[in-house]
Amino acid sequence: MIRAIPLVTSSRQCIFPAPYHGRGSQTRRPEMGESIPGRFFQLAGEDPGRRLFQVKENGRWTERTYERVATGTREIASGLIALGLEPGDKTAILSENRIEWIYADFGVLAAGAVTVTIYPSNIAHEIEYIVNHSGARFLFLSTAKQYDKIRDHRTTMPRLEKIISFEPVETDDHDVITLAALRQLGRARTAEKPDELMERVRAIEPANLCTMVYTSGTTGPPKGAMISHGNVLFVRDAVESVFDFDVDHDVFLSILPYAHVYERIGGIFNAILSRVPVAICEGLDKVAANVGEIRPTLILGAPRLYEKMYSSIRKNAESQPPLKRKLFEWAINVGRRASPLKLEGKPLPLFLSLQSTIADALVFSKIKQKFGGRIRFFVSAAAPISKEIILFFHALGILIIEGWGMTETSAPSTINRPGQIRFGSVGKVLPGVEVKIDDDGEILVRGPNLFMGYFSPEGVNREGFEPEGWFHTGDIGRLDADGYLYITDRKKDLIITAGGKNIAPQNIENLLKTDLYISEALVFGDRQKFLTAVLTLDEEAVTGWARKEGIAFADFAELSRREEVKKLIEARVSVLNKQLPKHETIKKIHILDRQFSQDLGEITPTMKLKRKALYQKFDKVFEQMYAGLEDGDF
Repeated sequence: MIRAIPLVTSSRQCIFPAPYHGRGSQTRRPEMGESIPGRFFQLAGEDPGRRLFQVKENGRWTERTYERVATGTREIASGLIALGLEPGDKTAILSENRIEWIYADFGVLAAGAVTVTIYPSNIAHEIEYIVNHSGARFLFLSTAKQYDKIRDHRTTMPRLEKIISFEPVETDDHDVITLAALRQLGRARTAEKPDELMERVRAIEPANLCTMVYTSGTTGPPKGAMISHGNVLFVRDAVESVFDFDVDHDVFLSILPYAHVYERIGGIFNAILSRVPVAICEGLDKVAANVGEIRPTLILGAPRLYEKMYSSIRKNAESQPPLKRKLFEWAINVGRRASPLKLEGKPLPLFLSLQSTIADALVFSKIKQKFGGRIRFFVSAAAPISKEIILFFHALGILIIEGWGMTETSAPSTINRPGQIRFGSVGKVLPGVEVKIDDDGEILVRGPNLFMGYFSPEGVNREGFEPEGWFHTGDIGRLDADGYLYITDRKKDLIITAGGKNIAPQNIENLLKTDLYISEALVFGDRQKFLTAVLTLDEEAVTGWARKEGIAFADFAELSRREEVKKLIEARVSVLNKQLPKHETIKKIHILDRQFSQDLGEITPTMKLKRKALYQKFDKVFEQMYAGLEDGDF
C-alpha cells in the first residue's frame, strides 16, 4: 500500500503528496495522440462490439456499442468541420442527459474544438451570458422547450452561427438544423475527405483546451473554468489506479447532469475510457425505477440524492405497524454496532455476527434489493454530505464513498476508497496530487488535475493561483496524521458570531436535513448572538403527517404556514439541537411555504445555496427573528 508522508513546512501545515503510478499506458496509442477522442477511438477499434451505453427507448433498455458511438462521433465531428468548425473553436451543449449529449460532446472534441456545457435548467439570460462570454459559434440543444428559451434572444447572441437540435423544432430560422441533418453532412464530408477527421484527432495535444465549465456563480457571475485534455486524462488514470473496476460486471448508472464536471469527468469520461458500461438514467423522478431495472454496481450522486433515499427509507419504516418499526430500529442499531468492525475488516463477535445475519435477512436485504441488489458502492460528490447519512447506509450494508474536488480541480482531488475509508473525511489525495493547509485553514491544491485558468476574452485569468502552482480552493479544512482530508466549509461562508465563534453553517444545515420533514436549510448568524434558520419542508412527509393528524389544508403552501406545522418543526429542531454544541444550536426558525428555486436565483443548478442572494432576499425575515430576542425561542 502506498502511503503519503507529510512534509512539514514552517508557514503551512503538512503537505500530502501521493505518488502517481497511473495505468495510462494500458490505454495509450501514440499514433492517435494523447487526447480524449484519441483514447476513445483506440478502444472502439480494439473492442468495437463491447457494450458502452444502455438507453431507455420506447419503454425498453437498448444498448450502444463502442462501434456505434464511434460512428455517431465521426459523423457529428465531420459535419461540424463541414460547417467550418476550426480547432479551438467553442461549441455549447444545452440539453438534458441523453445519448445525443454524449455524441455531440465527443463529436466536438474529435473535431479538435471545445465543449462549453450549459445546464438544461439554466434560464434564458444565463444561457445568453455563457454563449456570449465563451464566444461559442455553435449550440447543440435537445428539444423545442430548450429552443424556446433562446428563440427571442438570437439577436443578442451575435457570434452564434448555428443551432443543432437533437429533435425537430418549428422555426423560420435557417441557422437551425437537426442532428440528423448534421450527421448526413458528416457522412458526405467523410466520403469527400476520408482522412481529415483522424488527422484532427492526432493533432490534439494534452495541453489543448478540452472543455469550458462555468462555475455555479454562488456569489457572482459564472466563470468559465478551462480544462485541458491532459487534466481529464490525468484524473481518469489516477482514479483507475485506486479503484478496481470490473469491466465484465460493473454497470454505472449516470444520474447527475452532464454539465456537471463530476458527472462528465468522474463519471462519463472515466467509465467510457475504463470500459465500464453506462446506463443513462431517465430523470430524477425515475431513479428508483431505473435502479431496479438496471441493477447497477456504481452510482455517482449529489448528497441530495442520498438524503432523499435516507428520507424515503425512514418514512417507510415509520409508516409500518409498531412491531415492524421496532424490528427496523433494532436492525439499524445492530448495523451501527457492526459497522466500525466491518470497516476495519475485523471479525464480528459471535453474538453480534448472529444478530447481523438476522438483521440482514429480515430487514437490510429487502432494502438493498430495492437498489438492485448489486451495489458495490455509492459515490457522493458536489457538496458535503451528512456523516449521519453515511453511517446509516453503512449500517444497512451499503457503502457511500465521499470525495472532494471542484470544477477547478477537474473533479476529484481526494477520495475515500475501498479498504481506505474514514467516515467524515473526504479521503486521501489522488496519486500525483498535492494538498496542504494554509495558515488560515484554507485548502490549497497543486497537481496535473488543476485547470488552466478562467476564460477571458483578453486571455487566461489565473485568479487563485500562487507562483509556485498552488491553487486556493476557498474551502476550509484539515488533514489528519494519516493524510485524510476533512472539509469544514467554504471560507466565505463561515459565520462569525457576536461572541467571536467561527461556525460552519453547512455542517448544521446537513444535520437539519437529516430530519425527514426538512428538505433544505439556510443557517444565519453572522455578528449575531445566536443562530437562526430558514427551512423548507419535505412536502410528502409533512402532508402525510397532516393527514394522519386530521389537519385540513387547501394546499401545501397553506399547510406550511399552519401553527401546528411550526410546532412540529420546532420540536424536531429542538431534538437535533442536542447533537450540537450550545453555540451552534438553532434558536429560532422561519418556515418557507415553498422550496428554494433556481429560477428565483436562490440555488445553483447543482442545488447549492446562493447564500449572498438568499441572505439579501430574507434580510427582513432574519431581522424579525432577532428583533426583541435575547436568547431565542428554543
